[in-house]
Amino acid sequence: MKRLLATVGLTYLSVLSAVFYFANGTFTNIIIILSALSAFVGIFFKVIKNKIRINKSLSDLLITVGLTSFAACIAIILYSNFIYQPVIVNYSDKELNIEGYISEEIQKNENSYVYIISADKINSNSENVKIRLISRVDLKCEDFDRIDAKFTVSKSENGYNLSKGIYLTAFYDEENDSFESMGEKQFSLYSIAVNVRKAMKSSLDALLPENTSSLCKAVLLGDKLALSYDIKDDFSKTGTSFLIVVSGMHLSIIAGFILFLLKNIIKNRYALASIILAIVFSFMAVTGFTPSVIRSGIMLILTYCSKAVFRRTDGLNSLGTAAIVLTLLNPFAVGDIGMLLSFSATAGIVIWASKIEFYLCRKLHLKGKHKLIRGALNLISVSLSASLWIIPITTIAFHRVSPFVVLTAFFAEPIVSVILICAMLASLLYLCPVISFFAYIFALGADVFGNLLLRIISLFASIPYSYVNSDKPYFYLWLIFTALLVVIGYAIKAKGFYVRCAVTASAVVLTVGWAVYAIIGNNSATLKIYNVGSGVTASVECGSNISFISCGGANSSAYQIIEDISGDFSSIDSIIIPNTKLKYSKYLPQLMSEFDVSNILVYDNNTDEKSLEKYGGKIDTFSGDCHFTINLNSLTTLEVISIDSVTYQYLNINGSTVLFVTSKSDIAKLPEKYRTCDYLLVDSNVKNSNLLSCKNVIFSGDKNLLESKYNSIKETSDNIYTTSDGVAELVFSGGSNVKDK
Repeated sequence: MKRLLATVGLTYLSVLSAVFYFANGTFTNIIIILSALSAFVGIFFKVIKNKIRINKSLSDLLITVGLTSFAACIAIILYSNFIYQPVIVNYSDKELNIEGYISEEIQKNENSYVYIISADKINSNSENVKIRLISRVDLKCEDFDRIDAKFTVSKSENGYNLSKGIYLTAFYDEENDSFESMGEKQFSLYSIAVNVRKAMKSSLDALLPENTSSLCKAVLLGDKLALSYDIKDDFSKTGTSFLIVVSGMHLSIIAGFILFLLKNIIKNRYALASIILAIVFSFMAVTGFTPSVIRSGIMLILTYCSKAVFRRTDGLNSLGTAAIVLTLLNPFAVGDIGMLLSFSATAGIVIWASKIEFYLCRKLHLKGKHKLIRGALNLISVSLSASLWIIPITTIAFHRVSPFVVLTAFFAEPIVSVILICAMLASLLYLCPVISFFAYIFALGADVFGNLLLRIISLFASIPYSYVNSDKPYFYLWLIFTALLVVIGYAIKAKGFYVRCAVTASAVVLTVGWAVYAIIGNNSATLKIYNVGSGVTASVECGSNISFISCGGANSSAYQIIEDISGDFSSIDSIIIPNTKLKYSKYLPQLMSEFDVSNILVYDNNTDEKSLEKYGGKIDTFSGDCHFTINLNSLTTLEVISIDSVTYQYLNINGSTVLFVTSKSDIAKLPEKYRTCDYLLVDSNVKNSNLLSCKNVIFSGDKNLLESKYNSIKETSDNIYTTSDGVAELVFSGGSNVKDK
C-alpha cells in the first residue's frame, strides 16, 4: 500500500480531532461503528477478491482506515478515563496545598501574570500535575523557582492548555490564597532554553523600537504578549495571524538559511545533517516545543537524515509520521488549533501546490527562463494551497475567514522571512561582546522590514470586508457546496471549463448568502445569557456591535466567553457592571486584556475603591441614587437605575423589554414603570417579586441553585428558563422574539 504512514498518521489525527472537539457518547460510538464497518468491508473484499474484480488497494485502504479510526477512538477514550479524568475528579473545584516549581517562563501582560506550575506534591501526596495560575498581582518569584502555595483550582477548558498537559486552572485571590517562593531553583535542560529565549528578547528590546521589537519577538520566538491590540487585530482581520505564531514555516526558513550558509563550507553530509538537526532541536526548545514547530522539526529531521543516506522522503509520509509521533502518547495534543492548522496547510501544499504552479506556468507559457516570475507563481501556489486547506479549521475554530489572505500572504511572507533572519542574527550577535556591533546592522534591517510589514498588514486590514465572519449558516452551506463541487470535479476528472464554472458558482453562493444574512443581521439584536455557574454574564449583540450588562461567573467559564465572542467581534462597545462582586465582574480583566473596550461603567458605592484599583484606572464609575440611559446599539437602549446601592438595568430591545436585577434587589423600591417586562433576568431570589409583571424568567445558575429558589421564582412567572443547559439566546427581530435553547 502506497503512503501507509500518511494514511495511518493523518487518519489517526483526523479522528482524534473529531472526537476531541465534537465529543459525546453517541458521536464516538458512530465513529467506532463506521471504522469497524470499514475494516469489515475491506476484509470482505480481500477474501472474495478472486470472485469479483476489485481494486486491491481499495480493500487495503478500507482496512487501514477502519483499524486506525478504531484505534484512535480507543486511545482518546482510555487517555481521558485514566489520565485526564482522575486529575479532574481528585482536584477540580477544591482548595489545594501545592508544592512544585514554575516550569515555564512567567508571562506578563498589562492586567495579569500567568504562572505554569508543575506540582510534584498536592496535599502532601506525590503527584505530577500541571496547573495554570493567573494572578492580577506579581507573586514575587522567577522562572523555575520552587514554590509552596495554597489556592482553589478548576478544570481547564482551553484546548491549548489541554494539549500541553495543563488540566487545571486557578485565579489567585490575595485575600484567601497563599503563594511563597522557597528560594531554590529546579534545574532542567529546558531551563537553559528558556534563559536563551529571555536573553534574545532582551537583545531585541535593546536594539529596536517598541513596535518592531514586539513584532520580531512574535515572529522569532512566538511571544505575542508585547504586541499591541491594534497590531494583533490587523493580523487577525487579514487572516495572517500564522505569520506571528512560531510555526513550521519559521523553522523551515531558519533551517534553509543555515543550510545555504554551510553547504559550501561543510562537505561531509553526515556532519551537515548533524548540525542542521542540532539547530532544529535548539529552535524547538527555545520556542517552547510548540506542536506546529515539532511537526516541522520531525519532517525536517526525516528529510535531512534521508539526504545523509542518499534517499528521498515522501512529504505525505513524513507528515503522517509527525502526526503519529505528536499524538501517540498524548491524544489531547489535537487541542492545539495551531498544530491542526499546520498539518492542514502542509497537506494542502504537498498535494496541491505543485499542481497549481504547473497549471499557472502552462497558462502563461513559461518554460525554463523567467525565474523571478516562476518564483512568484510558486509563492502564490503555496499560499493558495495552504489557505484553501485551512478554511474548514478556521471556520470552526475562529469563525472568520479573510478573502484577501492569499494576496496579503504573497506580499507579507517574503518580508517575514527577512525579518526572521535579521531578528535572529541581531539577537544572537548582541549577546557576543566582541562582535556585538554587527547586531546593529541586522537590527536596522529588522526595523525597516518590520515597519514595512506592519504597513502592508494595516493597509489590507483597512480594506472594507477584509474578513468575513464564518460562524453563520450561509457560510457552512457555502463550504459544503464548494466541497461537493471539488469532489464532483475529482470524480469526473474535470478540466478547465468545469473549474471556471465551479469557482464562479461558489463565489455567487457565498456572495448571495452573505448579502442576505447581512440584511437580516442588521435588523435584529440578540441577547445572550451564558452558562457561567454562579453569576451572570449577559451580552447584547447587533450587527458589529456588542455590549455586556454583566460579566461574572465561575473561573472555568472565562475562556468559553472569550472564544464565543472573538469569532465575531474584535472590540466591545460597552461593559456595564452593577457592582464589583465577582459574580458580576470577574471576567472584566480578561475582556480588557483580549478586546479593545470603548466604555466601562462600574457602580462604586465608595466602599469598593480597592477592588477598582486592580482594573488599572480605565473605568468610569457611577454612585449614589442615579438614573441614566445608554444607547447600546441602533436597536437597544439601556436604562440604569441605582437605588440604595442596588443597580437595576432595564433594556428595550427592538420593542421588547428585559429587566436585570441583582441579588439584594427590592422591587418595592423600583419605580412602577419598570416593573412590567417581557423577560426578567435573575440569579437569586428577589424581594417583593410579586410586584413584578413579566412573561418569562431567565435564571442564570446551575440546576441545584434553581431548585432551591424555584418556588419563589415561580411566583413571578410560570415560564422559567435556565442557563444550566447552555447559553440562553433571545433574538429580537422586528418586534418578534425567538427563543433558542
